[in-house]
Amino acid sequence: MLTNKDILPSALLAIFTAVIIAGSDIPCSPRFGDSGFVCVCNATYCDTFTYPSRSTENFTHIFTSNHTPGYNFLWGTVKNASTLPINLADQSITVNVNISNKSHRLKGIGGSFTDSFCINVKSLSEEAGNNLLRSYFSRSGNEYKMARVPIASSDFCTRTYTYDDTPGDVNLEYFKLAPEDYTYKIPVISAARQMSPHNLYLFGSPWTSPNWTKNDNSYTRGYMKEEYFGYWAKYLLRFLEEYRKEGIEFWGFSPFNEPINALYLKQYLINSMQWLPMAHRVFIRDHLGPLLRASPFNATKLLTFEDGRWFLEYWLDRVMVDKAVADYIDGVSLHWYRDTQSPPDLLDKMFKKYNKFLLYTEACIIHRLDPNSTLTVDLGSWIRGAAYATDIIEVINHFSIGFIDWNMALNTDGGPVFPTSGPVDAPVIVNASADEFYKNPMFYVLGHFSKFIGEGSYRVDSTSEPSSSISHLATLNPDGSISTFMYNPTESDITVILHDVINKKIMNISMKAESLNTVVWW
Repeated sequence: MLTNKDILPSALLAIFTAVIIAGSDIPCSPRFGDSGFVCVCNATYCDTFTYPSRSTENFTHIFTSNHTPGYNFLWGTVKNASTLPINLADQSITVNVNISNKSHRLKGIGGSFTDSFCINVKSLSEEAGNNLLRSYFSRSGNEYKMARVPIASSDFCTRTYTYDDTPGDVNLEYFKLAPEDYTYKIPVISAARQMSPHNLYLFGSPWTSPNWTKNDNSYTRGYMKEEYFGYWAKYLLRFLEEYRKEGIEFWGFSPFNEPINALYLKQYLINSMQWLPMAHRVFIRDHLGPLLRASPFNATKLLTFEDGRWFLEYWLDRVMVDKAVADYIDGVSLHWYRDTQSPPDLLDKMFKKYNKFLLYTEACIIHRLDPNSTLTVDLGSWIRGAAYATDIIEVINHFSIGFIDWNMALNTDGGPVFPTSGPVDAPVIVNASADEFYKNPMFYVLGHFSKFIGEGSYRVDSTSEPSSSISHLATLNPDGSISTFMYNPTESDITVILHDVINKKIMNISMKAESLNTVVWW
């Protein structure tokens, strides 16, 4: 686990010292973990990240790698493209950004207010917990714009519960929010919203319905009996109503979580509901759709699927075949697990076929996704951060309007988690006994995108020449800035010429080996 070994190069230490003297952002306090560096925060110290000042003459280059923990900044001069062509070294490439070719409008990046995340925030002292929330939501932090909220218990909680565990209560007489809502989720969400300079778009998902509504009387499996479809629609709207009473509004929701996984995973022991697309179609058309549109929540977005994209075509082709159902559905939610087992072009195909926005709503590192490590929590793992960079660039380039991470923080064991679904890693790991928390590379990778992608940003066209192993994503932002996110997976430094073909500007960028780079200019 974490040690005090400090092996940062002296040049980086000099940069950190210069930043402190300059009185700008607070730099990372680096410490070596299991396989790389983390940044350490506590009640009195935590690194910050300020949005760059507008400049028409200079660009800002933010980069993160395993050897440069936290956010690192360089600045350069924007040149006129008349200096092209440039004699490039063999390892150099050009990335052309064309802001006139807009693809789709974006919503933002975020994480999830699980019970476990909120418990970990509350396990810290008040100021350390506030520093954790500021790191994600404030103007000096990652500025998350979206967040997912489990509707009742998920697998990251300390017990299984729903809001109506009284058998036969079809009229919701005994429906009530749980102690976890009042003790953890509502206070933490409210605090995050107060810190955020943005609208925080909340998205809800239930893991299970009350066990008495299911064919096997189980929380961890089973189909909902059709006789309770109307009840379940009223239950979901009642949740929105109860949170509204607490001053918390939801932008959207789905009526389940991973409905297909339980059908083929024999050891799928988390709270869940099994749904087939044909039953889901009946539920939306005859119950939830009409009730939602006739309610005070008729502007709330209704999303379908909420599972891995390798089943996406199977699901949508059977749900959207009914036009009445398709008319009620606003968008499609996906999870990143097994993304490598299906082509990203499938997202393009489904978006163009059904004209529903796509949104990735869950991602985390489980053992299967990191065969290079035997650790559940691998402090400082750049491999895990790189997995996020690769996937986010890929899915936003293929019509996703955003990306929502799973637990924003877990404890040093990767929990708490219930039932026996197993712990996972997270971008932030909380060590409550030391009243400190550790920001993994995953945190900074997510922050690159969350800081510069928000509501009103557009994904725009970017191409590279010659063909290269680097991945890239470009956005045009509401403040007039242009951002390009570039991930260099190679073990060599690469020189990149960024070419803004519409504004006829160029920038010379040096990308370190195995680094994520964000370049911003006006």
